[in-house]
Amino acid sequence: MVDELTFSPWNRNDKVVSMLGMALFVLSIGYAIDLNNGFYRRQALLWLTVSLACAISALMLSAFETKRLSSRSLVVVLVTGIAIETVLLLESSEVQHLARAAFVAIVAVPILGLLQLLDLERFRIPLVVVVAATFFYAGQSVINSFPNPRDDVRSWQQATSAALLAGKNPYQVRIFSPWGPHGPNTSFYGAGIVDQNGYLTCALPYPPLSLLMVVPAYVMGNDIRYAQLLAMVLSAALMGMAAPTSGDRRIGALVGVVFLLTPRVFFTLWEGWTEPLMMLNFSLVMFCARRWWKGLPWALGLFLATKQYSVLALPLLPLLLHGPERWKQLRAIVTKAGILVAVINLPFLLWHVHQFIRAVILLRVMPPFRADALSYLVWIYSLTGRIPPTWVGVPVAAAAAALVLWKGTRSPAGFAAGVTLVTTLFFAFGKQAFCNYYYFTIGTACWSLAAANLPLSFAWSHTVIPSSPA
Repeated sequence: MVDELTFSPWNRNDKVVSMLGMALFVLSIGYAIDLNNGFYRRQALLWLTVSLACAISALMLSAFETKRLSSRSLVVVLVTGIAIETVLLLESSEVQHLARAAFVAIVAVPILGLLQLLDLERFRIPLVVVVAATFFYAGQSVINSFPNPRDDVRSWQQATSAALLAGKNPYQVRIFSPWGPHGPNTSFYGAGIVDQNGYLTCALPYPPLSLLMVVPAYVMGNDIRYAQLLAMVLSAALMGMAAPTSGDRRIGALVGVVFLLTPRVFFTLWEGWTEPLMMLNFSLVMFCARRWWKGLPWALGLFLATKQYSVLALPLLPLLLHGPERWKQLRAIVTKAGILVAVINLPFLLWHVHQFIRAVILLRVMPPFRADALSYLVWIYSLTGRIPPTWVGVPVAAAAAALVLWKGTRSPAGFAAGVTLVTTLFFAFGKQAFCNYYYFTIGTACWSLAAANLPLSFAWSHTVIPSSPA
């Protein structure tokens, strides 16, 4: 059994106590965004604070060894979380409008997922596939039940998909705002984004890869959200298949179910937000770090090309490397990833330099302060009536990255946990922080569990893992 694992460069050095902290983070922040759809509410901010406390505790206790916290404690937390998430999900407005078959499918997801607690051996991965397919059916029903939601993000992606297929530059087309020239949400875009006739002066505020990933769904299903739904189920499936042995996959499979049942998952799908796409490419990074090391640079390139705030993960890449040549390896990985990012972006940049830079870079800086964001800045604003400095999230994230590099575990799980803490703090101290952003942090936290190398007793296995990098 050792031969099939010789590719794995990781020791079993992730501690159960730190994994418990990340599991509690997933559940508490899921509840935080469930309270008001990810918008500001003091109670939601309180739960966000609890989530951050869990994530920081997981980081600070990553080197803490204890015999009192067994693997079964984590299993209990995950099973309890699945039960709580199922109840919250079934109470959501999106699910209430579904047909009975879709409702049954949602109920079947946790039931089938909990079968992973059994010794399934070779049937473990097929069960992961069945759970993913069941969730896909439920998600498809959500899309069909809300075929034309009035939201801007989906409208942008639909229109720019059509434009790209027609040979037009997606960064030059002009789209009519779903709310018209004087709608209640047009002020959220910032000055000069909506003209006097109600047209957006910028069509696509995301890097081109996020568009390229949804075009096939637009062609085959006339709705870009099918691509995002597929990204959700593939991310969960990769979590269930990340570990090298069947016994180790037990936890990853359970974590995948926790990720799928995130309370506001169907709201995220309904809105057509791009975070599921980003989550899929982050999942490819994590899967390659665990199972296919040679594919890591290209997976990293896809992740960095998906959305702008992916650069927050760059300072934490050293956590993925061990050994005396780790800096040489890091240069090689970043170089290959950078080449892929350039290959994807350069054609669109050269198509129209000004419009590309304005949409992808400048508009990420220009958006105004949102008083409905789930952020500590909004809390300060509610107390003082003054908008605090909106750049504070940058130094907070930088300090968090330094802390992660100092205290974090050098492993794929440690990397995912670090990305979770850094991005969550960046959003929590930012001027725009909503359900979709925190959905991404839930996914990265789930990966910190699915990719963990825990003590042998954790996986009910006696398999020996190589002690040095391949």
